[in-house]
Amino acid sequence: MARGSDENPPVTGRRGPAPTGRPTMRDVASAASVSVKTVSRVVHNYPFISDDVRGRVQAEIRRLGFRPNGHAVGLRRADRAAGGIGVLTADVADPFYAGMLSAIEQVSTARSFTTLVASSGEDPARERALLSTFVERRLDGLIVVSADRAHDHLRPDLDVGTRIVFADRPPRRLPVDYVLAAHAEGARQAVAHLLAQGHTSIAHVGHSPAVHTARERLRGFRAALTDAGLTPRAVRTDATDAEAAYRATAELLSLDDAPTALFTDNPPLVAGVARAIAESRAPRTALVAFDDSELARVLGVTVVAQDPRELGKRAAELLFARLDGARSRPRRVVLPTTLVPRGSGEGHGVALRSTRR
Repeated sequence: MARGSDENPPVTGRRGPAPTGRPTMRDVASAASVSVKTVSRVVHNYPFISDDVRGRVQAEIRRLGFRPNGHAVGLRRADRAAGGIGVLTADVADPFYAGMLSAIEQVSTARSFTTLVASSGEDPARERALLSTFVERRLDGLIVVSADRAHDHLRPDLDVGTRIVFADRPPRRLPVDYVLAAHAEGARQAVAHLLAQGHTSIAHVGHSPAVHTARERLRGFRAALTDAGLTPRAVRTDATDAEAAYRATAELLSLDDAPTALFTDNPPLVAGVARAIAESRAPRTALVAFDDSELARVLGVTVVAQDPRELGKRAAELLFARLDGARSRPRRVVLPTTLVPRGSGEGHGVALRSTRR
């Protein structure tokens, strides 16, 4: 469907007389034969509305004397079906998000709500399409782990009553609650631990800083070294998976001035980093990873852990507070991280034998 079209069904297909009471968005939608969401988009001058639709809505706004106000635009749609929330994550198969989802569903089920779940695959276009699908289903609220760097497109949904909470990553220019871990501070913890073990040559192997969590962890890594009077010189941010992490780590450890310690920012990278360390000339190279995982526990990898279940629980509680009518200013909840020493960050190496033959 063309982006300029009215993508939601109109409230009615018939123009009627001006209402006798104060006109509402729904009255404008009915008169203009468009959806309430489209009226909201026009009111807020949202792009990608066709000139024809925009002109029709504006004409009815003038004819009816509609004036939006904070109370009116905050009303929930009268025809919204209650009892359901949508959760959008990067990957439902990721153990971290699985733990978060489990906690969300536990809170949701206790409230007799159904939970619908989808994965964006870190694709902003797919994310927008999935969120549109959730909204079209008229769910009561959304919990979003966003890969997008712009969230203005969700403002019309807020205006017509959809409650939205962001988790793990913050919203951009959207007045909603959000909960996330102290990513930068957690990276600082990791580097501080390695510095305390006597390391001054510490490398970073991680994801692209286009992702908020990776960007924050890299920021914390660099800040910790700078505060210690060291220059962050070995930083790789192109490790998209375990194999890429293996190649990046192997390259770093083959240098004449190879780092004596490594920090990696994501659980899927641990296998590649650990294998490269085991096959290197310095198999006792120290390693600290961000986020815990079963593999990290098996290999004895020191980690900076966050609690995905607590993250999910707090996000769900924020959402249901809004559904219950809370009208406070948007809340920002930052959860602490915990350093878990297991040996790899304390000079004992990673518990993995070389796979060389």
